[in-house]
Amino acid sequence: MTRSDRPLSRKLVRLGFQVLGRARAHRQDLWPGLAIDRASGAVSWKGGHLLTLVPAARFIPSGRSLLAIVGSGPSLRDQRVEALGSGTAILCNGAAALADRIRPLAVAVEDERFVFRHHAMLAALPCDIPLMLSPSAMRTLAERDTGPLRDRDVALIENVIKPIGAARRALTDPELSDFVILGREGAISIAPDRGVVITGTVAFSALQFALAAGPERILLAGIDLTNDTEPRFYERRADSAPSGLRSGLRRILAGFSLAATVAGRRGIALDCASPVSALLDIGYRRDELLNP
Repeated sequence: MTRSDRPLSRKLVRLGFQVLGRARAHRQDLWPGLAIDRASGAVSWKGGHLLTLVPAARFIPSGRSLLAIVGSGPSLRDQRVEALGSGTAILCNGAAALADRIRPLAVAVEDERFVFRHHAMLAALPCDIPLMLSPSAMRTLAERDTGPLRDRDVALIENVIKPIGAARRALTDPELSDFVILGREGAISIAPDRGVVITGTVAFSALQFALAAGPERILLAGIDLTNDTEPRFYERRADSAPSGLRSGLRRILAGFSLAATVAGRRGIALDCASPVSALLDIGYRRDELLNP
């Protein structure tokens, strides 16, 4: 087992819930101890109040000239991330390591495996930096220590096809038709506080929140999608976590392609700062802002 894997105990929990049936297996994201009331936003841990969820609009202001989504691709090692300035970026996963160089709007995490591996990185974030978390990421943080979640703005990253407290549903479900756009291959949510389309990279979830804020421009940095065998910018080769991006790349690119179409319809420029990103191959424009 690599350090990036879930602990054996968690793997057994996942298997146990899968035995109960695919429609409800996602209940394991909350178990044991986490409860989320979607109507009120109240989140409890082991029966006691933990926090109250807030809409992402509280910390991702609308109508900005620039919003940035920053991933943890190797390309960031050679770029001037400080050129983004403070108060512009949603940092995804290990890009949280940049929080002392550019003050982010939020840090987004949806994979519990990242929390298992890098809990200390998230726990060290100042409490006035908001978090955007999936149910499983929130549960994993709370299992270790609820302190980093208290007295902090937290928004929910909820998978639209795995709603909390309800059965799994298809993207074609009529209940989703007013806020989920279906493309030829991909899909995207235009009301991410009601749920996002998950593709396999938290950067795409963060992008849905950024699009909803309606900035003039969104810049994607550190989203390479081509060099997943290399260590992320904050890792060493001998201690890097494996990546599953390659196996899901077609699905990921389908989502980003549809996002570009939606952005164009809304008059939002959608650019890519990575010189090696697969996004350049699907029509994203290269931006030079972070060039050294």
